[in-house]
Amino acid sequence: MSDQPWQGLRIVRDGDGPTGEPVEREPRIDCSELGEDVIVVRLVGDFDMDGTDALRRTFAEVVSQPRNKVVIDLSQTMFMDSMALGAIIGAGKRAQGWGGWLRLVGPTLYLRKVLRVTGLDAVYGVYADVDEAVAQG
Repeated sequence: MSDQPWQGLRIVRDGDGPTGEPVEREPRIDCSELGEDVIVVRLVGDFDMDGTDALRRTFAEVVSQPRNKVVIDLSQTMFMDSMALGAIIGAGKRAQGWGGWLRLVGPTLYLRKVLRVTGLDAVYGVYADVDEAVAQG
């Protein structure tokens, strides 16, 4: 037995995958359509002031009539600052203005805490996956 109890343990830094694989940190936005009125926006990486402009532009382009139902997949989002949260709020208002809704899917533990503290989990709902979010009507 070692005098240092941490010897032999693998240190997992914030943002490392569960098995130690690197996690993408550069912000990336992927969009796909589900039917005529649902758009899925997958956010990958960190969304701070560097990624917020692209996020706002994407929401302005994809949230419209008839695509007024928005599912935001947060399963690969590692960080989100207040500007990015503001962009999501703006997208939610835009979707509601067109008679639709916005739902959040699969946030990491960190983002679950952020969503709970800000109350956005109650406003938009948090779901396990896209199918569950869409099934809520």
